[in-house]
This record gives sequence, structure tokens and C-alpha cells, in this order.
Amino acid sequence: MVKIGIIGCGYWGPNYLRNFMQLKDSEVLICCDLRRENLDKVKKHFHTVELTTDYNQVLRDRMIDAVVIATPAKTHYKIAKAALAKGKHVLVEKPLTLTYNESKKLVDMARKKEKMLMVGHTFLFNPAVRKLKEYISKGDLGEIYYLHATRTHLGLVRKDVNASWDLVPHDISIFSYLLDESPISVSALGGSFLRKPKHDVVFINLLYPKGIIANIHASWADSNKVREIQVIGSRARIVFDDLNNLEKVKLYKKGISVDKSYVNYGEFQLLLRDGDIISPKVDPQEPLRLQCEHFINCIKKHKKPLTDGENGAQVVKVMNAIDRSLKSGARMVKV
Repeated sequence: MVKIGIIGCGYWGPNYLRNFMQLKDSEVLICCDLRRENLDKVKKHFHTVELTTDYNQVLRDRMIDAVVIATPAKTHYKIAKAALAKGKHVLVEKPLTLTYNESKKLVDMARKKEKMLMVGHTFLFNPAVRKLKEYISKGDLGEIYYLHATRTHLGLVRKDVNASWDLVPHDISIFSYLLDESPISVSALGGSFLRKPKHDVVFINLLYPKGIIANIHASWADSNKVREIQVIGSRARIVFDDLNNLEKVKLYKKGISVDKSYVNYGEFQLLLRDGDIISPKVDPQEPLRLQCEHFINCIKKHKKPLTDGENGAQVVKVMNAIDRSLKSGARMVKV
């Protein structure tokens, strides 16, 4: 059994607690939170779990093999560094840290300590996102032209980070997973309408190698809740709608491309193709459960996690570039 300590039991921590307690190879021994009311809720459902308001008590416990950090983003670096120093495997909620330099320090520290450092980019464990990856890898979309993500909702307006840091890391991690590439430059424009000076709406453009472009729209102020990703290629378009429980993925076998073998008056001929709309079966498993299983499996088998520290650090590097572009008024900046 891998013995777990959870630091942060407010919004997301209880979901980790539930999943790790239900897995056959893990057990949560202790939970930490600064708010007693959050700990009281834990006690109501999990009577055997020890409770504390001091995360150092979790780290000092020699029975604990690994810790989950589900605290505000600004605390991730301090707590993760202390956990690694105590010889614990670490799973950190996204983002890994708020600066690339801090993320790299944690990666280097985990390597020296020979401990697991994993980041909670849960969407990479979502069966629907895996289905997108499968179609792209098989070449069903042809040449990838561009990607678009929309992540909007009224709230939750967070105090610790802006809408970009709250929502966009999801799409950055998904895009990099689908393309096996990180963006080389970004531009971002944002607005602060709800709580200045933090941006509550952002529009982000990204440039990837081979000329692939992407766009992300994230907002806390939009009354229409949308969680959607589109990938457009020369042969087909694929859509992931996280709010559609019946058809999370749709493949549209329609496309437009250039016939480079035919030239007419100095212009390439455009080829239009029509085709079926396919809604494949998607495994209904909970992504967080799959992520927790992956974490435990990597610890036991000494495997590199899909969303390891390097992966998480790269997402933070992109987010830092987005911040620089936001401050400059949407100037294109290198990642």
C-alpha cells in the first residue's frame, strides 16, 4: 500500500481523498487544511483519517510515502520543495508553480532525491482527450491546420490567480499532448471587468512548430458555460465537448485541402471533401481516478509519469510567456 498525505482539503482535495481511498493499492493516512470546517467534512466521511492544520506534520510522518498538494497555486513551490526534501513522492495540482525557474528547481530536486514529481493535468487522463489523440495519431485528420479551445463560465472567480492561470493550463497541456509539441511563441489580450487588476477574460494565440496555430478563449464572465476543443485538419475536424455526456467526441469527415499536383492559372486547386459524422464510444471512467491510479502505478513500478515535472514546468513556461504578452498589450513573445 502506498500511504498518502493530502495537503489542502478545500475545493479539489476531497476528490483526491475519495479516489485514493477507493484504490486497492493506496490509503490516505492524514489530511491537512488551514480551515477546521474543511477538516470536519473529511472526518464526517472518513473516520480513520488523521487531521491537522500544519502541513509539516504530514511531511514529518515517516509512514507517508507520497503527498498530494491541492493548495492555492502560490504555495505550491514552498510545500512541494519541503515535501521532496523529506523524501516524499509528490503530486501537485496544476499549475506546478507560478514561475518556470521554480518549476525547474523542483524538477532538479526530484531527480536528485530520486522521487516522483507529477502534476495534476487531469485532462490528459480523460478518455475523450485520449480518443482525440488516437484519431490524430492515426492520421484521420490529415495535416493539422489549427486548434481552438473555449473555456467559459460565470465564475468561479478566484482570489489567488487570474482566469488565465485558472483555466488556460488545461488547454495548454491538452494541445501539447495532442501535437507532441510545445508552442514557440504566444500573444495574449485580456480584460479586467469583475475584479481589477486580475484578468477575468483572455484571448490567447499560440504558434507551434510546422506552422500550426491555436487559439484559446477563457472567461469567468460569460453566462454560457462551454468546455470545448476543436482540432481542424486537411481531412477532418474533431470536437471534444466536455459538457456533452452522450457524445463527448465527434469526428466530422469533411475537409478542404490543396491539390498540389494540379495548377490552374498559377493557383492550386482546392479540394473539398464531404463525409460522415462519427461519434465514437468513449470510456466513461473518471479522469481523476485514472490519474490517481497512474500516480500509484508509477511509484510502485518506478515509471515516469505522463504528466511529470518536466511536462508541468513546460506548461508554466508557456503561462509565463502569456503573462508577458498580457502586460505588453498582446505583443507576440517567444516561449
